[in-house]
Amino acid sequence: MYRTVPIKAKFTEEEKIFWVDQCSQANSLINSAIYHAKQTHYSRLEQTDDALTTYWRGDELRYSWKTYKCRTTYPELDKVLKDNPHYKAMAAQSAQQTLKTVGESITSYNGLVNAYYKGEVDRPSLPKYRKRGGLAAVTFPRQALNYKYGCFYPSISRNTKPHLLTEITLQLPEFIDSDWVKEVTVRPCFGELWIDWVIDDGKEPIGNNPKLDYTQAWSFDHGGTNWLTGVSTRGKSLIIDGRKLKSMNQGYCRLVAKYKQGKSNFYWDANLDLVQLKRNNQMRDAVNKAARFIINQCLNDRVGNLVIGWNEGQKNGSNLGKRSNQNFVIIPTKRLIDRLKQLCLESGIVLTITEEAYTSKASFLDGDSLPKYGEKPEGWKASGERVQRGLYKSRDGWLINADCNGSANIMRKVATQLKLNLAEVGRAFLTVPQRIDLFSRLSKAYRKRSEASCLQTPGVTSF
Repeated sequence: MYRTVPIKAKFTEEEKIFWVDQCSQANSLINSAIYHAKQTHYSRLEQTDDALTTYWRGDELRYSWKTYKCRTTYPELDKVLKDNPHYKAMAAQSAQQTLKTVGESITSYNGLVNAYYKGEVDRPSLPKYRKRGGLAAVTFPRQALNYKYGCFYPSISRNTKPHLLTEITLQLPEFIDSDWVKEVTVRPCFGELWIDWVIDDGKEPIGNNPKLDYTQAWSFDHGGTNWLTGVSTRGKSLIIDGRKLKSMNQGYCRLVAKYKQGKSNFYWDANLDLVQLKRNNQMRDAVNKAARFIINQCLNDRVGNLVIGWNEGQKNGSNLGKRSNQNFVIIPTKRLIDRLKQLCLESGIVLTITEEAYTSKASFLDGDSLPKYGEKPEGWKASGERVQRGLYKSRDGWLINADCNGSANIMRKVATQLKLNLAEVGRAFLTVPQRIDLFSRLSKAYRKRSEASCLQTPGVTSF
């Protein structure tokens, strides 16, 4: 399977100067390509009858070009810009990869034009210019990389090579085989350079894992303080603690507010770069740990299904108050779902994303119906109620964890579709779930033990 491995670059001063120059040339080449595409597009519009439109904005009469597809393609850009100084300063294949990104942007714009006339999207605009003097990613396909002595030597243009002060190499990480590498990208990120290794390790997605039971499932409901609450058909429940994650986000928001105090909303500097980079790394670490823990839990229990409750777009325009928005909206749950999609393919686990309407209100123990969002029957009423934060009371007076109740209802929404056996999901396991701290509990030994347990004889579970 193809995957991308990002590694923070450790270049010498001479190498860093070279790569910053290459990223600067790529940025300028992109702007040159966009300029050519726009000028060509507007020249063609001038030759088109009735290409201008008249409209009112406020009290002013405005004139503008009508929305037409841009007919500039990557081959045209490559042919026109071959003599561009920025093109010549880069390796030929690297410059071509840069122009392909502009060609892909134009193709996306043309697709949006079709959707615009169908009334599906707002009026699209042509690709915008990048910031002058900025940096853009530089990509080398495998053909532009020469492997020897344990590292890769990228192609360098004839115009740039005489000015080099040192030999340019890309050190291959120990865990990557040289035959796996398909593409390498050097990109700027908050004042630092990163290397993205695109590899193909030859592994194929597992469609059906014979060591897993596909009548069993883990179901997860996401939140704030309790980031992820899980319930299993094996009669287990757990909570992945989100308090540390909330604390990280609060610290990030405080620092951003401190550095931007008295300045415009668009102000940004090197200090904010470092703050943003640290926060992104913390969130990435949390997402990877949570995803790996969930997959390991499924492997430990030999569970073949993973169910996540998620309403698409539910965080857009959220108005839960300043504090609640900070705790809920910024937590990257959607990124966790995307990571789980990747890991499930490697393990043969079936991932199901379902909408979670009314799962927190309905009572799992009483078997309340679970309508979809916008389809609630008239007079529908839940049998139980949430009596206080984190506590749900059923019709018969049983008290269970409110998040576990929501997670169990999410599983019940897809139980018929996935043919799940819910016989072991009872009141005892919904009352006191185990709380997991991702940042102190997990270790490499736990991961190895989880992977090994899946290779043991079925019926024997390792903890």
